[in-house]
Amino acid sequence: MNEIAAFLGRFHPVWVHLPIGIFILLAALEFAGLLARLGWCPWLPDISKRQRTFILVLAAAAAVFTAALGWLLAGSGDFDPALVQTHRWLGVAAAGGAVLLLVVHRVWWLYGPLFVGCLVLLTLAGHAGGKITHGSDYLTVHMPERLKHYLGIPIPVPKPVPADAAHAMAFDDVVQPILEARCASCHGPSKSNGELRVDTWELISKGGKHGPVLAAGKTSPSELMRRIDLPIDEKEHMPPKGKPQLAEDDLALLEWWIGAGAPHKAFAGSMSPPPAVSDILDARFGGKVPEVPPYRVATLMRSSRLAPRLGILIRPVSPDGPWIDVNARVAGKAFGNDQLSQLVQIAPAVTWLDLGGTSVNDVGLVQVAAMHWLERLRLDNTAVTDAGLVYISNLKHLRYLNLRGTAVTDKGLPALCTVTSLRALYVWQTAVTPGALKLLGDTLVDKRKDARWQAERDDLGRLIEEDRFMGDTGESLRLDSRAP
Repeated sequence: MNEIAAFLGRFHPVWVHLPIGIFILLAALEFAGLLARLGWCPWLPDISKRQRTFILVLAAAAAVFTAALGWLLAGSGDFDPALVQTHRWLGVAAAGGAVLLLVVHRVWWLYGPLFVGCLVLLTLAGHAGGKITHGSDYLTVHMPERLKHYLGIPIPVPKPVPADAAHAMAFDDVVQPILEARCASCHGPSKSNGELRVDTWELISKGGKHGPVLAAGKTSPSELMRRIDLPIDEKEHMPPKGKPQLAEDDLALLEWWIGAGAPHKAFAGSMSPPPAVSDILDARFGGKVPEVPPYRVATLMRSSRLAPRLGILIRPVSPDGPWIDVNARVAGKAFGNDQLSQLVQIAPAVTWLDLGGTSVNDVGLVQVAAMHWLERLRLDNTAVTDAGLVYISNLKHLRYLNLRGTAVTDKGLPALCTVTSLRALYVWQTAVTPGALKLLGDTLVDKRKDARWQAERDDLGRLIEEDRFMGDTGESLRLDSRAP
């Protein structure tokens, strides 16, 4: 029964606009009729008694039905109890007023004041509902300051921005803005799904009805990170599908903060952030652009969750480096564009990528374009064409590219002219001609630089040869003289 009530309650936001629209229409008709009767606008329609009765029947029925749905929704949501209580009784009062208005609408001296009272109740009930779903300041957040001052609404003082990352508070300046932008709409003062609020450090530390969401010093067991890392189509994924998702830098900052013990009063600079996090902090508070490799621990944790889910292999390239090798060939045709899009979570760390034999096509290569540190890319026996090469034209670190068995032709090779690091291109069983391949090689390689390096190598070889020590005791000559 509770499930049925929760299901029906979800229709309240849909139906709530119906009684409002009917009352607005009735108000417009009544005003038009008044102007017509006064002779000011005789061309306007004058509502009849039967029309008024019919509209009021619809309005009363819609108001009662909507109020009932709202009552069911209030019992199944995690909203601010005080706001819900206010909205609930205002909705009941508006529905009751609509029914009373239908009963007494033939008494003209009662109809006018009661009709205005219903409009006021609908406005107040709608405003209370807006505060529940959009926050208590949804009407005033963008209000001009002069109007706020005139209405006596407090004007928030802008939060000072730290001069640099070293003076930024780890929670107040780094973490809290992320939570406010991506999480507070569902876990804030107006709405707290799962009885969880993230608008203050004390509340997020407290957790919700399912327990703590932070495991200080341990990002992997933290419920907060587990929900964020789930596939976007999963029911428990946060933020929910359809809402703005956390950026890669936001995820890195959250993981770093939780892994460092989720401190409250600590400067970010004093927490010894790893190089990747330092660059993100510098970019946010100092205007610098991150250029260093990604955070190894965070990458490996995400990889360990992605690999079994996608049926692929993800391995570190070296025992202590941040780079990873992604092998999707093992998944075969089961690995396509949708699966490739999920690698965006670890894109900055991918340096080797094998998509050979998969069902990835040109559209999927949009995701590969985000792997800025990619060095080796295998696309052999895929549906990639000339059009797809455009998406990898900005991979400045790409050195190896395998296009064997694809539909690539000479027309697609010019897109690779900007990949100045490319040194190995395999186009066997394609329509690429030797002439076009040689032209690309001549474009990518600086022959003058190569000639200079060749001369330097010859010189170095000569110097090495001249610097060699040779010692001979004549033993070889004595051995030769003893031969028969």
